[in-house]
Amino acid sequence: MEDEDPLWLKSPIKLRLFRISFYVLMLSFGMGLMWAVTGTLRGALGGAAAMFFGLAYARRWIPDWIESWLRSFRAWTWRHREGVHHTFAGVSLDVHDDGHHMWLHDRGLRRLLQLEHDPVPAFKARFAGQWREPRELGLKGNGLWLNVAAVYKHLAEARERMDPKRVKLRAYLSREILQPAERRHERGL
Repeated sequence: MEDEDPLWLKSPIKLRLFRISFYVLMLSFGMGLMWAVTGTLRGALGGAAAMFFGLAYARRWIPDWIESWLRSFRAWTWRHREGVHHTFAGVSLDVHDDGHHMWLHDRGLRRLLQLEHDPVPAFKARFAGQWREPRELGLKGNGLWLNVAAVYKHLAEARERMDPKRVKLRAYLSREILQPAERRHERGL
């Protein structure tokens, strides 16, 4: 009867021992090669270290470790922005909750409504009394912050209110920003 598993790899312990012996063989090969080239113990240890890093890279240990470190660093770097950014139709919307009102940065709204070239005074007049400078909200940066409820109202009353993109934006503002904020404010969060 022919054995279906000649290397006994179906056993987890034997499989692990086989892999370890392969790694030891590769490390000793790198060590021996560098010993032959340099003739020093330092060279042999350097060869073993190089082979270890080569194996670790081939087994995806190093790339996975680097990727997880970068993911952690990215999360730590952007932790202050977590939950305050939204995206609609591929345009990033910055949202700020001051505890009473929700504020939307004008940069994303201008892009969505195609008002990038609108002068700032005209934009302020369009949302009279419903805008704030960043320093008034305790924020850094430039541009205007618009009350989301006023933007919602403007989208409902504007001449282009039946434009499908504006209708969808209005629904998005209600569903994703205004209603969750209202529930948070009711709970006192």
